[in-house]
Amino acid sequence: MDNYVNDRLQLPLGTVMLGNIAMMESEGNNIDLLNKAVITLVNIEEESTLKNAPHYRVINGNTRYENPPVVLNLYVLFTANFPTQYGNALEVLSTILEFFQGQTHFNLLNSPAFASSFPDLKEPQIVDLKLIADLYTMTFEQINHLWGSLGGKQIPFAMYKMRLVKIQAEKVLQEGGPISEIVTNNKAV
Repeated sequence: MDNYVNDRLQLPLGTVMLGNIAMMESEGNNIDLLNKAVITLVNIEEESTLKNAPHYRVINGNTRYENPPVVLNLYVLFTANFPTQYGNALEVLSTILEFFQGQTHFNLLNSPAFASSFPDLKEPQIVDLKLIADLYTMTFEQINHLWGSLGGKQIPFAMYKMRLVKIQAEKVLQEGGPISEIVTNNKAV
């Protein structure tokens, strides 16, 4: 995204950064956040509709019992913190919106910069990694609560819900072979 904003607006690399926008009004700590588009994680939600996944997998004829993966939705706040250049803030924010309008699905195949973050692409949980970015519209009351909890004055922002982040530890709870015979009342079936 930083490259996209840089290419569109001829801004220096590093204009889009990961950071905590709640720190913008802290004394002495906000210099890194000035004149930047700041990406802040503000909430994590479990995707309840996918919670009932099977707790086992069959691999090479053996059954592996594992806890099902946790599927998360991430609420990510994109803020344009250009306090003395409101026009620039709106321009940067509109470029971020344009970026997500042009591409809403992200995975290792369609996002080479994303893929380069993972050196071992053979791991199944990494290969299956995907994000779907949905613009999340809040009510005025929700916006007021958000900026009140962040402890700052409202600046141009957009909230996105990043759906289907799957997290699963490679921890096998139990493993067993296939059932080859069932015995009832001392008789094989």
